[in-house]
Amino acid sequence: MKNSKYAALVMMLVLMLSAVLPFQIAAQTQAPAQSAAVSAVDSLGTLVSLAKPAERVVSLAPGITEVLFAMGAGKTVVGNTTYCDYPQEALSVPKVGGFSAKSMSVEKIVALKPDLVVTSGKIHKAVADELLKYGIAIFAYAPNTFAEIARDMAALGRLTGNLEQARSAGAEMLAKIAAVQTKVASIAADKRISVFWETYDEPLMTCGASTFQHAMIEAAGGVDIFSDLPGAWPTISQEEVIKRMPQVIAGADDHGDKMTVEQVSRRPGWNLIPAVKNSRIFLLPSALVSRPTPRLAQGVERMAAYLYPTLFR
Repeated sequence: MKNSKYAALVMMLVLMLSAVLPFQIAAQTQAPAQSAAVSAVDSLGTLVSLAKPAERVVSLAPGITEVLFAMGAGKTVVGNTTYCDYPQEALSVPKVGGFSAKSMSVEKIVALKPDLVVTSGKIHKAVADELLKYGIAIFAYAPNTFAEIARDMAALGRLTGNLEQARSAGAEMLAKIAAVQTKVASIAADKRISVFWETYDEPLMTCGASTFQHAMIEAAGGVDIFSDLPGAWPTISQEEVIKRMPQVIAGADDHGDKMTVEQVSRRPGWNLIPAVKNSRIFLLPSALVSRPTPRLAQGVERMAAYLYPTLFR
């Protein structure tokens, strides 16, 4: 009898557990996973840590907005600037100011309740310092090379929960640039085309060795005639440009009204420059040469095709 009672009791427990366990398993399966803390080092070497991937991000520059969308984090962008025009979706995002720190509204940024604000580094320091008082996390995105763009995109991707897509976008950019470099690698050093990059005309300025424009010229197989100048935007003399006799003059199209063949040829002595004599003045879309984004690869491709058209038909 006792055995029969024990057997009946065991059977009842089995039936009860079989009824309860499925609900427990289902509840565990459906329970939301806790987002893990994330951290990454920004362009200035600062470690940025968040309790979870950012869901509300404010961008303070067009290039930043562009890379956020490129890595699939566009949905997190709740604020950007009046200059953020790419991609199309960026135009409808609430604006917090222009590009300079003075034009930014800290009040508007705070009102958007961001988990993360992405700045362009030192030029936005005043805004960043104010936002830090509110406990808002700041990430400085200010890469100086193609490799640093890929690196800092990955860091930003980690903070927004888009690491793999950010890595993919960076790798694709580097691969496109590498493909151009491979094509021009066979050009002998003494056959490479010399290039003067004009940034501004009054005063006359060019790109220094630490700029994207310099890197693009070199990656496209050209020779930057002022590659010996360090820094970013050195002022130069017209006489020095004439002395270095560039075969091509290039610049961004937002400076295009100052860089027609007719206007440049009016500058004293510039009619002697090969680039002017042969009408080899080339303008690139500003968005492809001035923003630290994957689209710089397109700028490199266009530059190379202009310098060496037979190689890039």
